[in-house]
Amino acid sequence: MNLVTLLDTQAGTRPEQTAIIDGKSGHERSISFRRFQSLSAAIAERMAREGIGTGSRVLILIPMRAELYATLSAIWRLGATALFLDPSAGLKHVARCCESAKADALVGVPKARILAWISRPLRKIPRKLYWGSALKWDAIPNRPAKALPVPPTHPAILTFTSGSTGQPKGAIRTHGVLKAQYEALQTAIALEAGEVDMATMPVIALVNLAAGLTTFIPDVNLARPGFIKAISLLGQVERIKPNRSGASPAFFLRLCEEAQRQGKALPFFDKIYTGGAPVFPRSLRNYQKTFTRASINVLYGSTEAEPISHISLREIAARDLEAMKNGEGLLVGTVSQETELRILRDSWGQNLLHLKDSAFDELTLGNKETGEIVVSGNHVVPGYLDGQGDAENKIHARGKIWHRTGDAGYIDAQGRLWLLGRCSAKFQIEGKTIYPFAIECAAVEHFDVSIAGCVESGNGYTLVLPAAKKDADLSTFYSRIPSARETRFLKAIPLDKRHNAKINYAALKKRV
Repeated sequence: MNLVTLLDTQAGTRPEQTAIIDGKSGHERSISFRRFQSLSAAIAERMAREGIGTGSRVLILIPMRAELYATLSAIWRLGATALFLDPSAGLKHVARCCESAKADALVGVPKARILAWISRPLRKIPRKLYWGSALKWDAIPNRPAKALPVPPTHPAILTFTSGSTGQPKGAIRTHGVLKAQYEALQTAIALEAGEVDMATMPVIALVNLAAGLTTFIPDVNLARPGFIKAISLLGQVERIKPNRSGASPAFFLRLCEEAQRQGKALPFFDKIYTGGAPVFPRSLRNYQKTFTRASINVLYGSTEAEPISHISLREIAARDLEAMKNGEGLLVGTVSQETELRILRDSWGQNLLHLKDSAFDELTLGNKETGEIVVSGNHVVPGYLDGQGDAENKIHARGKIWHRTGDAGYIDAQGRLWLLGRCSAKFQIEGKTIYPFAIECAAVEHFDVSIAGCVESGNGYTLVLPAAKKDADLSTFYSRIPSARETRFLKAIPLDKRHNAKINYAALKKRV
């Protein structure tokens, strides 16, 4: 097999359909499936002349645009592995990743030359190709497509975690895992050939190419979705009129706020999917005001396991909202049919890499019992580069490899998954286990705020709310939820600098 055959099939089935729309707003490029295939094949030929082939690891330093996917597919044609890291995480992160991955080549945009010059590990990579010099868009002719067959276990993509809590872990996604992920997403996000998708997440654009959708990549900084220029984005969206999109909650929040500020709706969207950060029902209701005709959906998953579960706004009943207000967690819906999920007695922090079946069964909990969420399936990454991280995040039991999400949750009587937050974040109050995220979810719904914080303090916790809610009635809330040691009100709750969607707990603790 080779994943490229999925892309080549679309070039044969719908050669003149637009595969990718990208570029500057008002001056977009449109690349057909046939042109994309020719570009991919020609890049592969150029790489082969540089000695890149089966087993080579190629570092890609290209932002999300057509060149990224043409380069990625070319790497796969040769049986090589694509390597991705996050330069914004700093030079130490780059050095650690390069040390672990041992890249054979680098392909990047012209700006990548600067990073390759100042980073010693990048300078040591023996082969380098840059768009605009070695690779020129207009100089690439039509060429026949060829793809080297590889086994399903052959590595396709190697990506690294941020390494913020230690050595970065390299997640290896094989051709087989990515194909299974594509098949799982095809069902979960209802992909239909011919649709136009506004893609903001790299994996979704890849899935679109395989499924025959047109991918529109908006002209904004997708590396920082919480800080996009929403005014220009709104104008571009109104011109292109995509009928579907998947993006982080921060991205949609910015777009919806701007549309509502201008008194506009975007009724041409049929399907909206969001995830990658906590998504509360309040946010979904807000999206519906802008995407007036769309089905609003949430996906729960991770780099290692995407998707795990999904739910639409219309599936969230009044009793579910009451449960959230009572601190029972965040409903994330039905577990995808491709995912096998178990709730284990919370053992986070313990090495469970190799468990006897009897021990695994003993740890397994029933419905409504809270514990650690673990998943297995063909689309779940089975391990990390050189085993770095396996002891912490994997379990071998029942003839399968289970991924430990690090999240706590439970399955309700209807078979739906509820999240309570990170296993590592829980604390005890008078012998009772408290999950801060469940309290935050309750506060968001009860006080109708976009975000709320909860941090352990003394023998209890501090609830943090926006300053605008300083006069809110707290008694009703605390009649449902264990009372906080204190309630603090901040003008701005600190969020992560990249996505502007997740609470920066280290910063929040300093402020309270």
